[in-house]
Amino acid sequence: MRRNWKNYSVLLLLIVCLMLGCLPANAAKASYQKFSGVFYESFDTVTSVIGYAEKQETFDKAFAMVESMFTHYHRVFDGYNAYEGVNNLYVVNRDAAKEPVKAEPELISLLVWLRENQPITNGKANVALGAVLKIWHNYRTEGVSLPPMDALEQALAHTDFDKVIIDEENGTVFFEDPEIQLDLGAVAKGYTVEIVAQELLTSDMPSFIISAGGNVRCGEKPLDGRARWGVGIQDPEFTSANKDVMYLTGLSVVTSGDYQRYYTVDNVRYHHLIDPVTLMPGTHMRAVTIVTEDSGFADLLSTAVFLMPYEEGRAFVETLDGVEAYWVLNDGSVLFTDGMSKLLYSQGATAKD
Repeated sequence: MRRNWKNYSVLLLLIVCLMLGCLPANAAKASYQKFSGVFYESFDTVTSVIGYAEKQETFDKAFAMVESMFTHYHRVFDGYNAYEGVNNLYVVNRDAAKEPVKAEPELISLLVWLRENQPITNGKANVALGAVLKIWHNYRTEGVSLPPMDALEQALAHTDFDKVIIDEENGTVFFEDPEIQLDLGAVAKGYTVEIVAQELLTSDMPSFIISAGGNVRCGEKPLDGRARWGVGIQDPEFTSANKDVMYLTGLSVVTSGDYQRYYTVDNVRYHHLIDPVTLMPGTHMRAVTIVTEDSGFADLLSTAVFLMPYEEGRAFVETLDGVEAYWVLNDGSVLFTDGMSKLLYSQGATAKD
């Protein structure tokens, strides 16, 4: 399903100035319009694209590219479904314990990226936790009871990412532990958003913003007179409202929270972000928002920081260059890094220079 429309935004002042000849000759070329599109099929979320372009055809071409890339990467990173002619995560999880399995190049690239970047989280984000997460997924789908701890502990014994052997030259994956399973939910969407954003930045529509669930990526500034895009930080308690608004450009925003995917047992909410130490959903906070340039890195970090106590998470974030964070604690109060304060409406930031 797809819906896109255009919002003409040529200002009366521009028309008047052109008639009076008071603008430079190249000003007429700066007549950009705002276009929007939405699609629903990828990564189990609604994805929207807003872009500024001189004509509908430019946006349509860019939007079609975004939708096509999202569809492709969704299939490659899907661990629950097979697709004809696609050696995706499902195929790897099914067959890689028997012998090295040929995998799609995009999957190989992500696993290599994880091998390089995942260790920074000190085990809080681990895509090899799939055996544990699969148990939680099944119980969450049934929505009746909690998984038994002994089953979770048995699965935990098979979560060593070092036993995932990635052969870049031959494009294969092999599991040294036959019971290991991969789950890319902590990173696949953000990683895809970043790849798509890089394509858009070199296209005829570099002024854009992509929103895919809790993942937002801003391209160049909006071409309507603003210097920055406005991105809301959702209130976990009242999800139709914002806690605050950030103003930024050229950056990614990813939020992890306890209100996005969960089920309830005995009036207690159990969400999908599982602590690899307790094997239970993290309870340190309601949500954390990470801002940094790379959307894949932001996705990975948001999961890790959500599973850390605030003090530990803040100390961790402050060791990382170009990374800012905003926490919503269990009592609804908020805390944020010094750099984040420069982006927040509540602290005086605006969309203008």
